[in-house]
Amino acid sequence: MQNENKVRDRYTEVSADIDVKRIMRVLWSRWYWVLGALTITTVGCLIFLQIAKERYVAEVLLRYNEKQTEIDELNRLVAPEANQQDYLTEKYVIKSEEVINGAVESLKYPFTFYSESTFQTEDVYPFKPFTADIVSYDSGEYEYGTFEIQPSGIITYKTEYSEEIRRFDLAKDTLIAVKGLSFKVSSVATFSQDYLFTYNEINAMRERMDNLIYVDEAEQNMPILNISFTYNNQKFTQDFLQKLIESYQKYNLEQKKRSSNLTIDFIREQIKIYFDALRKSSSELEKYKQGKSVPNLQVSMSDVMGQITGFKTQKNMLEIQKSYINLLEQSLSNRFEPINIGNIGLDNNSDGVLVRLVTELNKLILDRKGLTIGKNLSVNNPVVKATDDEIEHLRDQILSNIKVQRQKNEGTLQIINENLSILESRMNALPSVERELSYLQNDRDVNEKIYLLLINKEIEASIVKAGMLPSFTILTRTDSYKVYPRGARLLSVSILLGLLIGMGSIFLARYLNGKFTEIPKIGQNSHVNLLGTIHRYHDKVQNNEKDLLHFLDNRSLFAESVNSVRTNLNFLTTSQDKRGKLLVITSEVSGEGKSFVTINLATSLTKVGKKVLIIVSDLRRSKLHRFFNNNNKVGLSTFLTGKADEYHKVIQHSVIEGMDYIPAGPVPFNPTELIQNERFENMIEACQQEYDFVLIDTAPIGLVSDNIPLLRKSDLVIFIIRWLYSNEESYLLADQIADELELKSVGVIVNDFYRDDLYASLASASYYASKGYGYSYKYTYDYYGKSNSYYTEEGAKNTSILKRAGKWVRKLFSRT
Repeated sequence: MQNENKVRDRYTEVSADIDVKRIMRVLWSRWYWVLGALTITTVGCLIFLQIAKERYVAEVLLRYNEKQTEIDELNRLVAPEANQQDYLTEKYVIKSEEVINGAVESLKYPFTFYSESTFQTEDVYPFKPFTADIVSYDSGEYEYGTFEIQPSGIITYKTEYSEEIRRFDLAKDTLIAVKGLSFKVSSVATFSQDYLFTYNEINAMRERMDNLIYVDEAEQNMPILNISFTYNNQKFTQDFLQKLIESYQKYNLEQKKRSSNLTIDFIREQIKIYFDALRKSSSELEKYKQGKSVPNLQVSMSDVMGQITGFKTQKNMLEIQKSYINLLEQSLSNRFEPINIGNIGLDNNSDGVLVRLVTELNKLILDRKGLTIGKNLSVNNPVVKATDDEIEHLRDQILSNIKVQRQKNEGTLQIINENLSILESRMNALPSVERELSYLQNDRDVNEKIYLLLINKEIEASIVKAGMLPSFTILTRTDSYKVYPRGARLLSVSILLGLLIGMGSIFLARYLNGKFTEIPKIGQNSHVNLLGTIHRYHDKVQNNEKDLLHFLDNRSLFAESVNSVRTNLNFLTTSQDKRGKLLVITSEVSGEGKSFVTINLATSLTKVGKKVLIIVSDLRRSKLHRFFNNNNKVGLSTFLTGKADEYHKVIQHSVIEGMDYIPAGPVPFNPTELIQNERFENMIEACQQEYDFVLIDTAPIGLVSDNIPLLRKSDLVIFIIRWLYSNEESYLLADQIADELELKSVGVIVNDFYRDDLYASLASASYYASKGYGYSYKYTYDYYGKSNSYYTEEGAKNTSILKRAGKWVRKLFSRT
């Protein structure tokens, strides 16, 4: 966990002093990553735009009206519940089977025609290669195959159930029949490419369209609905939404007129009844007058007859109300269907409670439909059950109110009959001729009054019906527009995504890099110093004597970096002791270049006249002998095991003047005991008397502890860290051994260094100095990473062809 925190701190500590230019340099180091990511995302976007199926949207805003005209106010007399519907339930009406079927049928589009391209098929509406009338269709027999029409006038038909391909000639009045479907071609257009087409079965098309219609509130608690339709053909999107609104308007008006139609039909039935009664009573009165000598009625009896007429009129009105109540009671048998019977009383004054209860019941029934059909809630859902309970409660209230209404009407009839009996007893006192005439005249007057009243009601209901408007107004209507894919937006997003992926991968590579790159962090411990960096050797290392002759034979940056380490080494190892300097070279793990650095450092020392001895104390896996073409049969292990009685017998001379070496020798079974043997210490002291520098190439200290005693006796411990190979915290091991072993001095060499701005520091040298890392700009990546050709003749060799061509052109013009 501590190591993980340090890794995070590596990037968070420098956040306060991050330089934008340094960030740009890091990004530029892997510009081709960014370019590659941009290329991939952009090409991917362009391919996607080619294969993506386009989608278009058309929208309409509808506002639902509480009252539109005075005629609508009159309409409330016939259907009071129509204006009190919750407008939110209309969203389910718009997507109902009847409304969508009406829109599909009005399009008159029995076939959908497609054109095929490289990546997709495209609906070519409104273009039709031909028009046709459906002759017959059987959903049980039709196999839903695909038709293909060719410019040559050939139609082919194939299903997935059969490999047979049927062919038909395309011409006007041609009858094309397949299993379950036949149609007759009405007209043929001119076209120059192949088209596919399929039959639009109305139920399948309704289901498909239903999933593409969206109805939502434009704003909450406002009676405004937004209706949108999405499809992959721009013209079809616009046309279908237009037909959908027209179908919805038609449905809305039909629903509003249903109640008016029921009322008008009922009134007409009553008109017919009273028309027949009026004609009969008028005929009987006329016959009676012609057959009898009719005296004039007394004035007092005229008043009695007027009262009788009034009471009989009320009695007939109550009979009409009774019929309405019976119709209402029958309608209640359909539990979850709205009651569309109009007003209960013809005078709009009676039955107010009953009218209100019926209105509330209709609203609850519509709400329940919205829950079960619109939201697909189960009948066992608690919300639906609660609504069912309310509906049953209102139904019971209506039935109770009907019972009370009947009792009230019966009481009223009883009073009317009693008054009629009194008036009729007064009429019985008249002579038979006058009495009979009065009865006939009274019947005719009653029938005439009822008839005229019914005629007025019919005219009133017809006016209401004729003046009905839809319950909504179209506020806005938009043409269809493209919503997917949006090329400019997708291209912008793909470019942004490419930049993010490219740059993100760069910083991710930095973050995930667990190798050493932070040169300025070396030197936190006062006993640990940075000797320098050795640049990468660009030629191939063959591990033989030829390498010794070529490592430092030119003025390359690699050679000068080794020489720079040699110079720093002289400063760290100055002392009055005339003995040769003992340098112990180690590292954390194998592969970090201890042997390589030892060879090159020894070679560099010989160039300034120093006599150098290399001792290989890694008795387990030594490789240094290969540089001398030595077979490693005789070496240090030979002397330490006593097989050679004198160390001079194991010293080998190299092809480099002034540089001798002692190879590791055969691998012993007890390397630790041999290295820590007093015989080895005595040998080292003797060698120091003969050589200016004794370099001991040890085993990795992070893996084995054989050479720890040597570290304490050395004049300088050289700790090798390999750039972008060693662990990122390997520099801490140098600090640790300096403290734990109480070493006088530890010099760190960064081996195999090469410029890679991906791992350049984001913070300045001054920031590292403020944190106690390093010393100055000289010891940072910026210093060691600077590219120059001062030390190398290889610079000319490695110059790019373009640069050399430029120099040649400049020279040519300078001569002329």
